[in-house]
Formats: sequence, C-alpha cells, structure tokens
Amino acid sequence: MDNTNDKIFFNFSYFALKLLGKGLYSNPWTAIAELVANGLDAKATCVRIFIDMSDKKNSEIEIFDNGTGMTYSDLAEKYVLIGKNKREDLSLDEVSKNKVMGRKGIGKLAALYLSSKYYLISKSAGQESAWYFDMSNERESEIPSLNRVNLSQVEVLSAEYWDKLTSGTMIKLKNVDLTNIGIQSIEGLKARLSDYYVLDSISGKIELAVRYQKNTPIGFQEVAKNIAFRNFYALFDNSESNIKSRIAESVYFPSADDTVRRKPRHTVIIDESAYNTSGTRHFVKEDGSLSEKEIPYSLNGWIGIHASIKKDDAQVNDPLFLKNKAYKSTQLRLYVRKKLAVEDFMPYLKNTQAFSNYIEGEINFDVLDDNSLGDIATSNRQGFAEDDERVALLISLVKPIVSTLIVQRVKVGQEIREEEDKIKKEHEAALKAAEAARQELEIKNRVTEKKLEVASDNIQKYKAQSYTIFSAITEDQKTFSAKTHLVKTNALTIRNSVTTLARKIGIENYRELGAISVATDKILSSLKYSAIAKFNIEDASIKEDLFAFCREYLMNVLQQQYFNIHISVETSGQHIIKFQPQNISLVLDNFLSNSQKSHARNFNLSMEDISGKAYIELWDDGDGFGAVDLNEIFDFGFSNTGGTGIGLYNIKTVIKKMKGTICAENATPSGAKFIIEMP
Repeated sequence: MDNTNDKIFFNFSYFALKLLGKGLYSNPWTAIAELVANGLDAKATCVRIFIDMSDKKNSEIEIFDNGTGMTYSDLAEKYVLIGKNKREDLSLDEVSKNKVMGRKGIGKLAALYLSSKYYLISKSAGQESAWYFDMSNERESEIPSLNRVNLSQVEVLSAEYWDKLTSGTMIKLKNVDLTNIGIQSIEGLKARLSDYYVLDSISGKIELAVRYQKNTPIGFQEVAKNIAFRNFYALFDNSESNIKSRIAESVYFPSADDTVRRKPRHTVIIDESAYNTSGTRHFVKEDGSLSEKEIPYSLNGWIGIHASIKKDDAQVNDPLFLKNKAYKSTQLRLYVRKKLAVEDFMPYLKNTQAFSNYIEGEINFDVLDDNSLGDIATSNRQGFAEDDERVALLISLVKPIVSTLIVQRVKVGQEIREEEDKIKKEHEAALKAAEAARQELEIKNRVTEKKLEVASDNIQKYKAQSYTIFSAITEDQKTFSAKTHLVKTNALTIRNSVTTLARKIGIENYRELGAISVATDKILSSLKYSAIAKFNIEDASIKEDLFAFCREYLMNVLQQQYFNIHISVETSGQHIIKFQPQNISLVLDNFLSNSQKSHARNFNLSMEDISGKAYIELWDDGDGFGAVDLNEIFDFGFSNTGGTGIGLYNIKTVIKKMKGTICAENATPSGAKFIIEMP
C-alpha cells in the first residue's frame, strides 16, 4: 500500500516484530503450539514437528502440514498482514469461520519467539515456493520483508515426509537455542502439546519426532493425551467423550500405615445434572452496548481430583501420571474453540482450600471468543481479563463443581486420618499390654527363681534326711526290699515266657496259660500296690471304698508309669465292698496298658453308686476297636494291637469272679469304651 497526500499508512519495523514475537509467548512449547494451530486452521489432517537437537545451541525445527498451503497471493495479502482476522476471510463459509481457532492474525509471530531467521515453504495449486525471513543482520528500523529463495537452497531435514505431500506449508526454524532442554523436557513437550488442543475433537492429528544425534533415522510418533484418569478419586464429567468410563472403580491413598495404604477406596462420580452449566444471556459488546440477542453459553468438559499428586504414590494407581520440571499435570485447562486459552484456570477461582492443587480438568467455554463480542484476551494471549463478565460467569459455573470435588477429597482424607489414629492407638495399646505382660512375667520369673532357690535348699535337706533314713533301715527291711525286686523280676520273666509259649504252641489249645497269666499279673500288681500298702502284699481281701481305691491307685501309681497319658477320674458317692486290691490293680493296669498300645492321649474313669450297685465306665481317645466283633474281644488270645490277647481275658476273669459284668463299645469320636457293673 502506497501513501497518498490524504492518507499515510503505518509500517512495522524489524524491531516491532521482534518485540511482538518475544512478548507474546512465555516458552518454546507455547510458540510451537501456535504454529501447529496455523496448520490446523489450514484444514490439515496431519501436522508434524521435527526437532533436530544434535547441536542444541543451533537446533533446527521443522513444522509442516498437509493443509491447503499458500499461493503468492495468500502470502502477499494475508500472511504478511499482521493482525488479520481469519474469521473475516471472505473466501470462507460460516461453518469454516467458526472452526478457525485463531482470529487475531498474530500466530505467525510465534516463529520469531523461537528464532530470528526461518524459511517458509509452501505447496499450493501445483506450485511450490520457498521464502526466507532473517532479521539477525538487518537494522531494527528497516521494514521487514519475506524474500524468495531457490528451493535448492533450503535443506529440508525431513524431506522423506515433506516430499510426499502435494499441498501444505512448512516453517523451518534455524539456530534455535535449546541448550537447557533435555530428554525429560521433550517428554514434557509431548504432554504440553497434547494439552494445547482438545485432541479428541480436532480434525487433524499431531506427530512429533526428535533427533539427538546427527544422521539418525527420523521416526514420528503421534502426540496423544496421557491423562492419569485412574488416579482420580472423584470426577465431574459432562463431556461427549464419556470420561467417567475411564476412571477406576477404586483407588489407593498414601499412608504411613500398610493396612490403610493397601485399602482400596471406591471412586466418586459427581452428578452433573445438579449443576448449572449452560444458558443464554445478553453480553456487553466491544462498544459497551448489550448484544441485541441473548447469546448461548455452555460449559462442558471434565474436572477431577487426584487421590495423590506425589509421583510415586500416584503411579501406584496410574503409571501415566507425569509431573516434572517441564510439565505439571494438575491444572484446570481452559479451551476456547478447541485450543488452549488458559493453561491453568484455578488461580482465577482464588480457591485456597486444602487439596485445590489436586484438581485437574479440561473445560470448554467458547463464548469467551465469540465473534460478535470483544476480544478479552490478555496482552500475552495466554489468559483473559479477570474482570470481564464472561470470565466472571465462567468462574461462577466452575466454583461449585471444584468445591464439591475438594469436599469429597477432604472427606476421604479425614476418613484415612481416623483409621490411622485408630490403628496407632491400637498399636500403642498393644505395646502397653506387651510391656505390662513383660513386667508381669519378670515378676513371676523372680518369684520362680526364689522358689527354685528354696526348692534347691529343700532338696539338699531331703537328701540329708534320706541318707539318715536309709542308714536307719534294718537289715531285714533291706533284705525284704531286695527280695521284692527279685520277685518282680521273676514275675516279668514268667509273663514273657507265657507270651512266647502262647505264640509258639497256639493259645486255643492251652487255656491253662490264662491262669498262669492272671497269677503273674496279680503278682506284678501286688508289687505296685505294695508302695501304698506299706509292703502288705498278701493275697487277702479288704472291705473299703472301691471308688477311693481305684482313684488312689490310678493317680498315685499308674499315672507315674503311664506319664504320657492324661488320667481323669470322676466319682459319685461311695461303694464299700469286700475286694482283693491285687485284682483291682490287675484290671486297671491292663486297661492302661491297652490304651497306651492304642496311642491314647487321654484315659477317663467314671464311677457311680446307684442303689447299691457300682456302675463304672472307662474310655480313651486311642485307635479304638475298629471293625471287629466286640463279643470276641474278651476271648483268650484275641488282640487287635499285635499283643497276645491275654490282658482283656484276665480283666473279664477278675470281673466275673467278683460277680460283675463287662461289655465294650467304640467311643465317640474315637477310642475304646468299657462298661462294668458290679454288686
């Protein structure tokens, strides 16, 4: 445009472009995202970003798409015109205008934030042209220009991909300083690029490739949103993407206590119908007047609150959780026309509640950039004027949702603290009880030690007394004791011989062996009884309480011999009769012997006098009789334990001699049981 006598046009200098380029963006990723948006606005289905970092100080970045491209006319009339509103382009229909992400016409300046020199290559209408912009060596007061260059002068690093396109635009940035950018930052770039657009809704895909060493192959990967949905504890969702289906049924929370940390807690879905998120109203236009018609507005998207924002704890629920110096996931991202307008809207809410930094979400509110209303974007194009009525409206819609999510997180946090306190108190109580038990045991040990000292003293006294008593025994008493031992030895020899003979010659033909066996057992029982009968081993009868004798003999004599069997005796009343102690000793001894052979651990005896008759039951918990005929077990020679079968025969012989009866049955749940009735 040429000046006339009546009109003088403004021009931008290199210095002005430099100021705009540096002032509009705060980091390289924001600038790259703006250049990607230009490709998407050009109806591209794929925008690729290639970053060559083999020389970090002089990195190269190529951003290219398969959109409509630009002709010479497009470059001269649209591209170089700073501030041209794309939505006023007469070549676009209304549907296309509404799909355009930007309207300010300044996105192209993002290239100047990254580098002072870049190439622009465009394919359109079957023609390809290359242009060069360089302000590094120009005077700042000069008018900037885009200069045509020969295609052969431009080295396209990603030519294998670019050459396949029939239309599109490439911005090739030279000498980009990425000195402080590492691999972790590149991962952050992928995440931030995915955040700059509502990828589920845009028409094209974005791909990224990074080269760290020269001449390595180029491999593009699609930029995808990797949001840790499974780490959300509570979620609000009124989007069309059904985000609520992506969260887990339950999550885990960090805790110093293992029990609390390993307890799954059910996630919460907030009822979106309980919140007002859409409507219509009059808004103030750019000239200060109200809009003639009510303009519709709608808040849609999703907002969640994380169970934890510490990386290690969060990744227990979802390994996708990412947090590093280049990327912060816990942000409430605000989109307008599918493009990121505010990286984190939470500061606008001025929410100081606990867990407000656990919020993450993606919300859309397109009325912030309505064509009929004024531009309310901040000077750096990365925010909005907080006092604008549309921003105030959005705040009023979002605040209740965020507050509800925080209340849910506070509630479960309180629940966790109560569980931790309870476990802590139980642990402290257990420690206290253990200490009390230790102290009690220590006291008991001291008492026991004292008793042991007394017992040791007594033992020494008893030894001295025993020696004195033994010295006082007459020679006749010593001779009697020796002879008693000799009798016991001979009786055992006779019994063993009877057993051997019974096995060798057949016990069914020599029942006389039974009489010998009974006599032998009586001798042995007499010797045992002699300990409590003061050496009275005569085969004579006494008239005493049968029940008392059985108890005394079992507990004082047999319990010492059969120490591995617990003997229990119960009596009801007395039964005074005339009996031979040796016979009763024989019966009880044989019962205990059989119980031991049957592997019994317990032997029980119950005695009761009913109307002058003795009813005696004996039972154990051994192997029992098994499937044998109980009518045959008292026969001479019958045995199911591998013995001679003489013991039970001897028992029945004695009981019958005392005019009594005996029968047997299997005990429940196991063992043998005998029932004796005696007059």
